[in-house]
Amino acid sequence: MYSLMSLQFEPAWSWIIIVGLFAVAVFVIRSAYPSQIRHLATTRQRLLQLCRLAFLLLLFLVSLRPSISVSNEDQSRSVLYLLADSSRSMQTEDGGGGRTRRTAVAEFSTSLKPLLDTLAEKCEIRLRDFADQIASTESITPAAEGKLTAFGQILDLASEEMAKDRVAAVLLLSDGRQAAFGDLDSDPAAAARRLGRQQRPIYSVGYGGIEAGGSQLDLSLEELDLSREVFQGNALPVRVRLKSTGAGGKPVTLRLLLENRNGVPEGKSGNLEPAAAVDSAKPVLQVTPGSDADEQTVQLQLVPEQTGDLKLAVEAEALPGEARRTNNRVETIIRVRRGGIRVACFDIIRTEQKWLRKINDSSRIQLDFQAIRTGTLSSRAQIPDRFFEPGRYDAFIIGDVPASAFRPDQLQALARCCSRGAGLMMIGGRRNFGEGGYGQTVLASLLPVELPPVNPQTSGPRKMLPSRDGLAHFVMQIAAPDQNRQRWEQVPPLTGANNLQLRNNSLAQILAVSEDGLPLLIGQGTGPGRVLAFAGDTTWQWAMQGFEEEHARFWRQVIFWLTRKETDDSQAVWIQASPRDLSPGMPTELTFGARDPQGQPLTDLQFQVEVVNPEGKASSLVPRSLGDSSAAEFSETPLPGDYWARVRALRDGQPFGNIGVTRFHVLQRDPELDDPAADFALLREISHASGGEFLSEDQLRKKLQSWIDQGLPGLSVRRQEQISLWDNWGTLLLLTAILTTEWTLRRRSGLA
Repeated sequence: MYSLMSLQFEPAWSWIIIVGLFAVAVFVIRSAYPSQIRHLATTRQRLLQLCRLAFLLLLFLVSLRPSISVSNEDQSRSVLYLLADSSRSMQTEDGGGGRTRRTAVAEFSTSLKPLLDTLAEKCEIRLRDFADQIASTESITPAAEGKLTAFGQILDLASEEMAKDRVAAVLLLSDGRQAAFGDLDSDPAAAARRLGRQQRPIYSVGYGGIEAGGSQLDLSLEELDLSREVFQGNALPVRVRLKSTGAGGKPVTLRLLLENRNGVPEGKSGNLEPAAAVDSAKPVLQVTPGSDADEQTVQLQLVPEQTGDLKLAVEAEALPGEARRTNNRVETIIRVRRGGIRVACFDIIRTEQKWLRKINDSSRIQLDFQAIRTGTLSSRAQIPDRFFEPGRYDAFIIGDVPASAFRPDQLQALARCCSRGAGLMMIGGRRNFGEGGYGQTVLASLLPVELPPVNPQTSGPRKMLPSRDGLAHFVMQIAAPDQNRQRWEQVPPLTGANNLQLRNNSLAQILAVSEDGLPLLIGQGTGPGRVLAFAGDTTWQWAMQGFEEEHARFWRQVIFWLTRKETDDSQAVWIQASPRDLSPGMPTELTFGARDPQGQPLTDLQFQVEVVNPEGKASSLVPRSLGDSSAAEFSETPLPGDYWARVRALRDGQPFGNIGVTRFHVLQRDPELDDPAADFALLREISHASGGEFLSEDQLRKKLQSWIDQGLPGLSVRRQEQISLWDNWGTLLLLTAILTTEWTLRRRSGLA
């Protein structure tokens, strides 16, 4: 530590003006003042003139505003950090000559040794390896075994280690690949800004290629897109994103795997087996990437036959020479519920069909449409026989299709399905009912209406209203009971309708009528099955005019009633997890509750929740209320595999209902190696946020050499202090003392 002092002036005006005024004042005092004090003794004359000149001189100095600048320079020893990335992404062989990134770092650090040794005479050099933790090292070796890279945490840990050290700079050698989760996944830029505020700049050098794994062969599955809840027997579309590197022109096989839980106890995972192939599902597909850096969305299908929580996986068959395979499979948990409904719909292509398709959005209902071309008997060959396989469909809807579109044996098969419990509905059209020739078919005995061969449609708008029996019927409930009639009156009218006449001696119910009493919807039971005759075919206008919810609800209830699924047989105590497939470290939200036999939520229960991880360790959670249900978050998910969540309900301390069970899955992922592409943008952001730079190896060498020649940043700290010589109490007191002395002398001499 040493100090430097210097005298500085900051005149109030220019030097010329100040010196001129001072000269004039001296001249006046020397020429005019002596005549006023001539009669005094010589000694007193000199004292008075001296006071005047002293006062004038002090004013002159004040107008120059002098000050003393004191500079203190502290040359305490500082520290230079070199942080080298030792995570496993640094094992990627995309350096020159087939070197790994870590090998390139090790060789570069070795080449810097002469420069660092020279700098060591002026500062301390500290070498550190880092991944998810930071570790001291004597030298940078080619080994890189860190499982994660957490830049935010590493920079914060480095800052804690630096403590009160004077850090000249931080050198960061890395590929910039952030691979962390949970609490480790903190913002690197925020940590860099904190270092910047502490005057600790980061100078980074990037290694590796910005393409994942360079030109290495790799298949990766991501973004699994499917409904996590499906009903037994329904087709489940599964979409997945396939990213391929170095696989251009090579066929890639993707397959669906589904868990087999036969004989597997709850809390244990079953084996994943290839999903069964059926007519409506494609669980295996082969695609060919068009280039060596290709991305495409692939859709497969399966039809689950087992029920419960099942694990599902999409797997890309590994290609010869593919080294990294942990990203070739993506898994999730689906819930397969009993009671899924499959409906076959035969109709011409018309607007009604478009809007009916929207109820396919429900995981409980699957409508399979078969478009019919009318006008020739050859249309009989259009309908595949699979539609009439026993048990394949729960209900059939026949639109504007004549009986001649079906072969006689197909109509016989359809009637047999209905006799075994399948529902049947015929909707309005110009070529069905009696006009379509159904009066001479086996379906005539099932339909609850007369089927005359000539029965023209009624034109004009027809308002659809619940009948007296239909007002309380399940099918016609589109609003709360006290608002149901009013809501139907608000629904737009149908555009025309078929003339339906109840069959003689029929026990069918008229559920809906027009304003003038024309039957529009008639239903009846036929032993184990149910049948509806509907005169309308323009309900799509409801949705087009703002009643889309009412349209969807009406048609869902039609299908539920036809298939006898209008009641819900769900368990009393339930639990759900969202999301159900996680990356390691991600949290999931568990929602749970209980309901009475009518499906109404129960709120007077207490819940006990626990989660068992893949190693069998149980963790208890504290529920929080959400009103009609409860919830708890679970975030201890570092291990890949299946986690089982159980909820028990208590009423007054006694067990209530069943034990609710669900499952969620943590993916088998390697954050470091699944996508090891270098991220130089992150390194730039870290450097700039801290006040440093992103450099090449040569630029860093030049930077070190400049520090050797010119001094390290932060090696010496200069503190400068200004001491004013005029703006202080001393100057004011001195001026006062001079004036007081002159005034006293003048008074004693009789001049005041």
